[in-house]
Formats: sequence, structure tokens, C-alpha cells
Amino acid sequence: MSANDMAADYFALVDSGNQLDPQTMEAGLLAATANTGAHASRRHGYISTLLARFVHSDQDRCSAKATCLALALLKTLGRQADDSSELGSERAISGLLNLALAMKSQAERDSEQADSAIDACNEALTCVANTMLLLPKSRPLFADVGGAATIDKILRSSLAKSTTAFLCGRCLLLSIESPAVAAYCVDSLDLPKTLARAIRVFLDRGSEAGDRFSPQQVMNELFKAAMSLCVYYPRGTLQESTSDDSLPSEHAAKFLDILSVSLDTLCTLPLSDGHLADPARQAIGIALNFPTLSPDSVLRCWLPLDESGGLARYRYVDRMFELFAALVESATDDSHKAEVVPLALVLVRLVTEHADVRRRIFYCVYPRDSDDYSILPEDREGLSGALVRLMRIPQGGMVSGAIGDFLLALLGQDVSKFILAVGYGNAAGYMLARGIAIPESVLKQVREAVDSEPMVDPVTGRYLNNDADKELANMTDEEKEREAERLFVLFERLNKTGFIKVENPVRAAMESGRFQEIDEESS
Repeated sequence: MSANDMAADYFALVDSGNQLDPQTMEAGLLAATANTGAHASRRHGYISTLLARFVHSDQDRCSAKATCLALALLKTLGRQADDSSELGSERAISGLLNLALAMKSQAERDSEQADSAIDACNEALTCVANTMLLLPKSRPLFADVGGAATIDKILRSSLAKSTTAFLCGRCLLLSIESPAVAAYCVDSLDLPKTLARAIRVFLDRGSEAGDRFSPQQVMNELFKAAMSLCVYYPRGTLQESTSDDSLPSEHAAKFLDILSVSLDTLCTLPLSDGHLADPARQAIGIALNFPTLSPDSVLRCWLPLDESGGLARYRYVDRMFELFAALVESATDDSHKAEVVPLALVLVRLVTEHADVRRRIFYCVYPRDSDDYSILPEDREGLSGALVRLMRIPQGGMVSGAIGDFLLALLGQDVSKFILAVGYGNAAGYMLARGIAIPESVLKQVREAVDSEPMVDPVTGRYLNNDADKELANMTDEEKEREAERLFVLFERLNKTGFIKVENPVRAAMESGRFQEIDEESS
């Protein structure tokens, strides 16, 4: 490194004590960024200097570009956990969040420096996100300093770029890890509405290229933050006694905007290479957290009112079933099968709680006059056969269980109809795993069918001939004795002639002591 390069280094300029103009400072920060590898032993000191002069005060914030360069350098220096300990302090996190908000505000006021100011905002948010990732103990501090409120304000900005929105989602995702934090975000900030509004902005952008992250990447991160709110929001004593962990109806309305944008995302995003797009996966996971019957606002979100009598009422149901059917019929690998499960579970809830939805989907799975019932259920063409084939997979785990749950719900929880639809053998494994008793009427039919069928040799797989047993039962003792003697003589002749070598079973039994002479008088 030359003497001139050292003189241009920002930290050398700071040590000189000279007053720095914006151009000199920006050049010095660029030089310091290029020289970070040569100053590994002084990283802690450099972090302290940058925090003191840019974050905790505005001493060197001579321009938005200089602030952006300083924060980018701070991000680089703090990438290792042992070097970011000071960044994990309450003061540093609070300062970085306030600086991010200040840069966002400057971008709104000063159009000439708007791009640099937004970039500086992004660098500050990156420092916060990296610190929470590297130092998990710093995450509660984010909540303590009102980090969620700051993120809420930044997300509301119309100037927020895709990178800004992505980083806001990442910070929220890392910080929401307790019911108390989730309750504050929902009840005090109404954060679900802010997240839903931001998601919808990027949903409307479609495949438009972003400044760093694509719209779908941003949506995915924001959905993850929304999912954390749904999962951590306290159920409390209001949790209804259901078999699932959906939000109680008293709380579900608070997340109505999130449910709405989740359903719209499922309707808008197509399958990608036969798979759900990442935001669609998050959306269906969020939908799983919601009831479908009450309150009325949530019900109308799932099944919108359609005064025209058209199909708008079922547009979300139809889309979810369309995705479900496409994934089932192409479920050739584990990744496809895993995507089937959440869709199946959402459909289970819908068909269980809404009779009109059940009828609608039933005739999609079992069209009138379409199935040939002379063919085994698993061998039938179409969706019904594909569902049975998935359900009967050995060690199918959650996939088999979810498909079984869906079919049973579709058949009105009628076990007899379920067995008739999928076959006794296919149903037995699922019912055993679920602890569902097989109706006695079905067992009786199975026993009668088994009794009427000839027995099968387990070795050869051929039907056993029962005629020989019947003839033996009708023989007298004298006839049985003569038959045994005839067989004995036959085996002896075969051995003597050498035609085939066999062991006389009667002789072998006698020599082994299995036959015992019995005195006729004692018998």
C-alpha cells in the first residue's frame, strides 16, 4: 500500500484531525473499504469510529453518499460475530434504526440525494439484520428500542424500493419471536395491514425487475414476517376447542388484510416448473392459520358475496383446488408431495365447514358417470385414482395422512363411503394411523367375502385345492392305513431304483420317534 493510499484512507484522515470536505471524505471511505483486509487487527476500533461519527452523531454525515459509504463499510466490518459485538448493543441498534428512518425521510425531502439516501437507509437496515442474525441475543433489544414501529414507518413510504421492503421483512422476521412482541405489532401498530399493503404493491408489479430483489423475493420475505405474527400472536384463553391451531375467531379479523392478500397471491401467481411459487407457499401456510366460518368478515374473505349469481363466490376455492389437483397429478417426487399437504389441509377445513364447497369439490374428484367401478380405485384414471395412489404409499407420512383426511372430509366423514371409494386395503392403513374404527358392517362384509373365496397358498400364490382334505375326512381308519402302506412302498421303490432320491417321510417319522407303537388293548 502506498503512502498516498494510506493518506486517503478515511481512518487515517480521522486520525489527522483535519476538517474533511464531502469529496475528501467520500474518497477516504472508498479507500478504507478497499483496505479493510489489511486492517483486520483494528476492526473493533474502526467499528467504534464509524458508530461514533455517523450513527451516534451526525459529525461526518456531510452527504447522503458519504453516509451510505460509511454504513456499507460498517456492514463489511461487522460480518463476523466477534467483530459485531458493539453493533449488538442497544445503543447501536437504536442508532442504526433511527438513521435508517432519517435517511428515508431525507429521500422524501431531497430529490437530488434521494437515491443515495435510500441506499443509506438500506445499508443501515442491513447492519441491523446482520447483527440480529449473528447475535441472537440482540433480537429482544430490537423490540425494546421500538424497532417494529420504525420498520412500520419505513414500509409505509411510497419511495421504499424492493431492497428496502425486503430488509424490513427480514428485520421483522428475526425480531418477532415471542407472543408479547407479536401482540404489540398487531394491537398497537396494526402491522398486518402495513405488511399486506406492501405485499400487494409487489404482487401488482408481477415479474418486473427490482433494484436488487425481484417482487416475488420481496413478497416471500414479507409473508414470512406475516407468518411470524400469525404464529406468535397469543391465542390465550380464547382458543377454541378445535383439533387445529387456527386463530380464534375473536382474533382472526385483526389479520383480515393478510388473509386477503394471501388468497389473491394464490390466484395470481402461476405454478413455476410445476411447483408453487415461493410467495404462494407462504400464502397457503398463512391461510392455514384462519378459520373459515366466523367472524363474518373472514367468511366473506374466503367466500365473497356474489350478488350476480356468478362464480366469484368460489374463485379462491376453485383456485386452491386447481393448484391441489395439478400438484397431485404431477407428484412424482418428494418436493411436489410436500406442497400438496398444506393445500389439502386448507381444503379439508373448507369442505368440512361448508356443504356447498364440499358438493362442488366432490363432483370435481368424482365426476358423474365417469368412473369404471370394475377397476380398482388405485388403478383408475383421473384425480380420484391419483389421490388413492398417494394415500397408499408405504411410509407416506404427512402426505398420505393429508390425502386421507381430504377424501374422508369430502365423503362427509362417512367411513363406510370412504372405504367404498378408496378400497378396504387402501383405507385400512390410514384408518389405523388415525385411530378410526372400521364399522362392524364393513368387517362383516369382508369376512363373508374372505370365506367365500378359495384359500391361497402363501408360497405359490395359487388357490389351494380343498378337495383332497374333503376326501381324507371321509376315509375310514382302515382306508387311511392302506393308503399309508401304499405310499411307503412307493417311496421305497423310488429309492431302490435310483430313479429319484427321496426321503421316505413315513420312515423318517418313525426313525425320529414321532411314531409310537400303541397297544390295541390299551387303546
